This record gives sequence, structure tokens and C-alpha cells, in this order.
Amino acid sequence: MKRLILVGIAIGAVATVALVAAAAQPDGAVIRNSGSTNTAAYTIKVWSDGRGEVAMGRMGGSGKPFTVDADVAKSFFTNVRAARQDPGSPGRCMKSASFGTTTTVHWHGWNSFDLQCPPWSPSVQALASDVRAIQAAANIDTGIHRIPLPREPRMIPSSAPEVSPT
Repeated sequence: MKRLILVGIAIGAVATVALVAAAAQPDGAVIRNSGSTNTAAYTIKVWSDGRGEVAMGRMGGSGKPFTVDADVAKSFFTNVRAARQDPGSPGRCMKSASFGTTTTVHWHGWNSFDLQCPPWSPSVQALASDVRAIQAAANIDTGIHRIPLPREPRMIPSSAPEVSPT
């Protein structure tokens, strides 16, 4: 009988430790950008403890680790929960067929609308702001870059147009 009680206590202790360990695991979400003709797609994995991992390319591959500020991580997961509850309606925006990208958040089976197209609910606006902060922490450059023209000497126009005989 004593042995049975000890086994029961041991099983209870193991179950309690397993439950505490499961509860202590950080939450996680995925931010995906589709990429375009001239920009690489990327996937960002972010956890509620501030860890992150960014992988470039459509296939993901192994990611490069980075850290998100604790306040940003907390805000992101608060706002992703709120956006899941009240996603608003999908925004519509014009994008180039070749150069437009789409950015979405995937969390516990839920997929956000494209975070680049307004109108959004206030919760989705807050989520989009958090995503931009996470992109910055991951060193993702979301700006548009133009290729400069080569430096060539320019002709200075004369004050009087030249007339050529015909």
C-alpha cells in the first residue's frame, strides 16, 4: 500500500512538472512576405519571449536569429489576439503585378489579411505597426530602392535654340 501511495505521488509530481513546463513554453507566430519580382520573400518566426528567426526566400531554409524588444513582443501577441477576434474587413489596394508584395501573420491556424492594404480595424492597425517593428529588429529593409542613373556629363541647354538650315 505504501508503495502504491509513493508511486501515485511520483506520478503526480511528474505530471505537475510537465504541466508547468508546458505552460512556460513561449507562444509563437509567423510573419510571411510574398516577395516580388525584385525583392526576396521572407519568413519571420517570432516568440513571446522575444526570440526571432528570419529566413529569406520562398522555401524558408534555416533562419538567422535575432531578438525583439520585450515590449514589442508583448504588444505583438496582445494585438494578434485582438486582430483574430476583430479582423475588420480586408482592405483593397492597388499593387503592381510584378513588384507588389503581401505581408500576413499566421498564428494558431489564423491568417491575417494583407497588412499592407487598408482599411483595417484598430487592432489590425496596431498589429501592422508591431510587424513593422519586428521587421526592423530582423533587419528587413522594406523600403523601395531605385537604381541610380549612371553619372554622365549633362549638356547645358543654350539660351537660344539652334536652328539648322534645311
